[in-house]
Amino acid sequence: MKTAMIVFLLSSAMCGSATAQTADEQAIAQTYNEWVAVTNDKDIDRWVAFLAPDALFLPPDSKALNTHDDIRQYYLTLFADPHWNIACQQLDVEIAKSGDMAWATGTCEATFTGADGDKARGASKWAKVWLKQPGGDWRCRMNTWNVKP
Repeated sequence: MKTAMIVFLLSSAMCGSATAQTADEQAIAQTYNEWVAVTNDKDIDRWVAFLAPDALFLPPDSKALNTHDDIRQYYLTLFADPHWNIACQQLDVEIAKSGDMAWATGTCEATFTGADGDKARGASKWAKVWLKQPGGDWRCRMNTWNVKP
């Protein structure tokens, strides 16, 4: 009887943590989808609200963007492009055992004004690090991406 009770308690504890992890994964997915929508709205003030206080962005062929001002300026340039639009998908999220950090990967397709002035398209793969904030919200701490050949 004791053995059965211990097995039950252990399995209940493991199920509880799996449920919490699933809730965090869902919260990150929802946050990411909202962020993509705000990106396409080109609303920089709402957009920066998705950043962790010490956010770091590592765009391809650019210097590291390690302040909110640097990140904001980078995206203001993108948002000024009349063709700018993204279609992104978060493919995988893994929550750290600590429950306060996660990493995610995904893909994006972007529409933008090309060097010739015409509408152009590009694709990328990305990786993000998410941090859980004291209020329970998830914010992007680190973002990096490449351009698919």
